[in-house]
Amino acid sequence: MLILKPDQIDETSLFDALENILNNVKDPSLVCEMITLPSERFIHLRVDEIDVVEVKRKREAVIDQLINRFGSLFLNIYTNLNGDDDHELTPEAVGARSLKNICLYYLTKAGKFELAYDQFNNANCMSDRLSSFNALLSVNNPYKDKAIEKFFETYKKDVQVMDKWFSAQSLSPMMSVNGIRQLMKHELFSFNTPNRLRSVVGGFTQNFVQFHNQEGYELLTEVIIKLNGSNPQIGARLVSIYNHWKRYTPELRDLQKQQLESILAIDDLSNDIFEIVHSALK
Repeated sequence: MLILKPDQIDETSLFDALENILNNVKDPSLVCEMITLPSERFIHLRVDEIDVVEVKRKREAVIDQLINRFGSLFLNIYTNLNGDDDHELTPEAVGARSLKNICLYYLTKAGKFELAYDQFNNANCMSDRLSSFNALLSVNNPYKDKAIEKFFETYKKDVQVMDKWFSAQSLSPMMSVNGIRQLMKHELFSFNTPNRLRSVVGGFTQNFVQFHNQEGYELLTEVIIKLNGSNPQIGARLVSIYNHWKRYTPELRDLQKQQLESILAIDDLSNDIFEIVHSALK
């Protein structure tokens, strides 16, 4: 995978090809797919040893290269697609929105915060609002907290949308273990609501650099131990995050093994959690 081997990238030929696609390919879904990088999780599945910091660093470096080369072109595409939209569900309309919003993501990463906040405030469909909300949470900016508060006040009575609100914050690169602890004290968070638990705790486990450290692991283990007595089925699903502990770098590998062993040692461990932990440690 070229993201992991930047020295093997022929930047001129690759970016020339991408520029040709951006300028000439008429299928917005295809263009969106071509300029969307593989996720960190996707990359983790394709390496022998997972170094979460290095994967993120190299992926972010490619994003910076794309922004430097195509920033003005992304802005042109976004501007052209950001007209009046009747929000049809045809493949063409869905593709156009997807392309517009991946361009907005890159533009926000490049510092076009006002563009994202304007779309957030004026969006008249959930896909556009969520895309701009996620973009604002992807990088530190003066509109992030305003967007979080406004999103909550607008949709706090909609359970499914609030799950997305919690999840977006859990996945934000600015989120920390302490921030997750604060989210778990929120009035709308409950250990008795599996979807909300997955949005906050499950979401944070996919925030790889922020989660994969001793504090992150200790938080997850605390949650699993608490669920052992109240909802061991959900606890078993969460503990399965440790299943691939042997594939991480030595320091993280040792930390995850310690957590598995501490879970295995607790009194009255449920069969659901025991089976996952015992299998992982084999």
